[in-house]
Amino acid sequence: MSALALTLDMRRDRLGLKGPKAPDWLAAHGLPVPAAPNTWTRVGQSSGADAPFVARLGAAEFFLEDAAAGGTLERIAPPAAEHPPGVFPLLREDWAYDLAGDAVHEVLAQVCNVNFAALALDSRPLIMTMMIGVAVLVVPQAAAGGREYRIWCDPTFGPYLGESLGTVVIDCGGRYTGAAE
Repeated sequence: MSALALTLDMRRDRLGLKGPKAPDWLAAHGLPVPAAPNTWTRVGQSSGADAPFVARLGAAEFFLEDAAAGGTLERIAPPAAEHPPGVFPLLREDWAYDLAGDAVHEVLAQVCNVNFAALALDSRPLIMTMMIGVAVLVVPQAAAGGREYRIWCDPTFGPYLGESLGTVVIDCGGRYTGAAE
């Protein structure tokens, strides 16, 4: 596994959708729909970590994040903005962080009460929890030799979460990159 690192990633577009017709609307626009709440999937058959991401937050609420190269959300955002019946777009300006490295579970144990090491990755869990007093979405994923975590939070708490989590990462021998200016 690699050295411990927390990285701010603000380069991706995000979109929220909710409503009774949201699952059908996503499928009609070529996006996979996770079968159960609190799970996620990526767009494409052999999608890697940089493929567009679709999370099901509830029965009819979704959080989408585009790949770094973009394109998927640019394609579906205009039709969503036309307010199709039963589909309601939501502004998502979440701050996103990537946490990875050898001591990742040591860091998470200090900032959150979820035992992330015990999660079965094959079920593609999406965890909604509190981290250092901030509501977050967390997606654990397999990485070379271990796990990495994608963490999102409301933009009003983004700087605080990054500074606080970054301090713990640094205390555990890691580095924090991409801090907002």
